[in-house]
Amino acid sequence: MLVEDFDFEKIISPISLDTFIADYWEQKPLHIAREHPTYYQELFSKQALDSVLFFSTPKPPQLRVIKNQQEVFPDKYIKQDGQLNLNQLYKLYDEGNTLVVNGLHQLWLPLTILCRNLQLAFNHTVIANCYASPKQSKGLMPHYDTHDVFVLQIEGAKQWFVHEAPQPVPLLHSDQPIIPEGKLAEPLHSIYLKAGDLLYIPRGFIHHAATADSASSLHLTIGLYATQWFDLLIQALTQVSCQRAEFRQALPLGYLQRSEIRADLKAQFQSLSEKFCQEANFDAAIDITLENFIRQMTPVPDGHLSQVDNLDKVTLETIVAKRKGMVCRLVRQDRFISIQFPGNTIKGESHLQAALTFITDADSSFSVGDLPDNLTDEGKIVLIRRLIRGGLLYQI
Repeated sequence: MLVEDFDFEKIISPISLDTFIADYWEQKPLHIAREHPTYYQELFSKQALDSVLFFSTPKPPQLRVIKNQQEVFPDKYIKQDGQLNLNQLYKLYDEGNTLVVNGLHQLWLPLTILCRNLQLAFNHTVIANCYASPKQSKGLMPHYDTHDVFVLQIEGAKQWFVHEAPQPVPLLHSDQPIIPEGKLAEPLHSIYLKAGDLLYIPRGFIHHAATADSASSLHLTIGLYATQWFDLLIQALTQVSCQRAEFRQALPLGYLQRSEIRADLKAQFQSLSEKFCQEANFDAAIDITLENFIRQMTPVPDGHLSQVDNLDKVTLETIVAKRKGMVCRLVRQDRFISIQFPGNTIKGESHLQAALTFITDADSSFSVGDLPDNLTDEGKIVLIRRLIRGGLLYQI
């Protein structure tokens, strides 16, 4: 299976997407046992981890070395010149420590592609981490995450325990307490996760894992950092506050100590709450959310430098298309129009609006000459060259 083929439905196969959304998403854990140990082999491996450590030399906090929730001080495996001491790192691993690489999608192309595919499908932030644990070891103590986790067992095996969620769907980045094992109720699930298996843990569910005497473990966690209704309401409140001065005014001086003004504060709070309910604009909030979503995405390496080399070959007959993962947003301001997409924003005068709208709406390839005729032939070529160089389009 090629990395490009790894969409979400392949990750959760044989469960269908509709079944996952209806029965599991934000509700309860899911375990898929495949008896297919090489199912995820195109994504990562221990050999790939060796390469990441050698060539990318991740440093703390991206790299963590941990055992029973106790983190090893970086000076144990970082040389004085700032480079990784790989021999010492492997020694710590042999002594029972788990090696954690956070943000692995920034260091390994197959995971870059996977996270990009999932982010486009989910419209939520997706991050890949890896955990390499030796035999008979435990890295983290019982805890819950404030993001959803998909555990992809790459090599070896690990025993997982999942307990009831003390706080269902917690707010992202809220407190994540460590729960003493002696205070845990009986687990909802006890799962021996083998290579090729999947475990989905909704945010809020307490979990912990350990390796046995017989097998070490390498697994990926694909973390889904959801945009919640809370976030959308914050964007709507921001939009209202930009338009209405009373939302931006300071609370009275000394308001925490002056009990005599508390009633007035409460009345003003109620008044502003009512105005927010009346004026909150869903479309504006979604637009701000889309802008933030685009800003946090970056294009995946795909030979763009060669595209820049061949700009002089663009003619009216040239066939172009948007690079994969290019979510576009048009922004109109006075006599200018901008097209925003992952990695860049390109601005031009308003006469480009029809052409940029055509490109934004295009869901397949097109020729340069297909652009709206309000542009001259030369204008079409200049615009397409600019958008290729800027990273939105590529020549086929």
